[in-house]
Amino acid sequence: MGCNNYNGYYLLEGPLKLDLIDGSINVLGFELNNKSQRRNIIVPIGRSLPIIANKSCIEVSPSHKNIIEVKDNIYSIFYEIYKKVSNSKKILIIGPNDSGKSTLAAFLINAFWSDGIKMKIMSADLGQNEIYCPSFVSISDIIPPYIPGWRDSVKNVKSCFVGDFSSYKNREKYIECIERLDNENLIIDTDGLIDEDAIKLKLSLIQELNIDTIISIGINNIEKYLNKKVNLINLDKIVKKEKTKTQRKENRDRLISNCILNSNKIILKLNDLKIINEQNLFPGYIAGIEANDSNQYFGIIYKVSDDKIIILTQYIGEINKIEIGSIKLNLKNYENLLKLK
Repeated sequence: MGCNNYNGYYLLEGPLKLDLIDGSINVLGFELNNKSQRRNIIVPIGRSLPIIANKSCIEVSPSHKNIIEVKDNIYSIFYEIYKKVSNSKKILIIGPNDSGKSTLAAFLINAFWSDGIKMKIMSADLGQNEIYCPSFVSISDIIPPYIPGWRDSVKNVKSCFVGDFSSYKNREKYIECIERLDNENLIIDTDGLIDEDAIKLKLSLIQELNIDTIISIGINNIEKYLNKKVNLINLDKIVKKEKTKTQRKENRDRLISNCILNSNKIILKLNDLKIINEQNLFPGYIAGIEANDSNQYFGIIYKVSDDKIIILTQYIGEINKIEIGSIKLNLKNYENLLKLK
């Protein structure tokens, strides 16, 4: 590990920790320099992060090999998009898997914050929720720079439990959760389903949430689905490299593992609980734990007896209500993590 000088365009390949010693770097629309409160960032495993370095002295772990010099300045495209949406209050981003939705959403929210506008980020991608946990819709403030998957770049997270990895399976609850978490100054990052029904489902949010801008990535003829005038920006795919189904599943498993690591075992009496979808009260099912403030927290049914259940949950407090989803995990796949609980 050492302090090397960088100047130009680079791609950071996670997992990686970067410490800025001198100079400045632009991290997805937010500048870090000697005056910044935060002078380090983490790029999670499976993530690639484009940056601009300006005569920067940087320490990197585990290796400087994780910094790759590139010729393309993708930021020029991002800034052009930001100019077109800088007066927007609510932005909906739609597109296929691995088209660059999350990277663009991160850039825009960082650019807004750089201009003093504190936009919130919403993850409506149930299978790859990088703000909270899979099977939830979540909204949060950011601690700039916001980097997808880096939990230390979000705060005040609020979540609503849908109970599936796909918006298809429980459409009414999916829309209900998004509406429940609605907020002013919002960027919504959606999943990669783009068939006709999926597009119509997403565009139904326009009326309910008063969305004023849609960014469509890699989708043709989206105009035919619109029944309200909005600021529509059509883009080609920003990211050309698509993950395989196996890679996306591995990423989801990492996100679930992180949620398990941040959970504790709680013993509850069945007679004291209101249980929604009690027919799924079996070990392995993901659940939403209802908090007193109506926020919902990640949980997993761990063990069930005649009068008690043991759940793994991130919620600390009195529990009176749980909602069980339709996803059942194989707990044996997380056996090593469960031994730590």
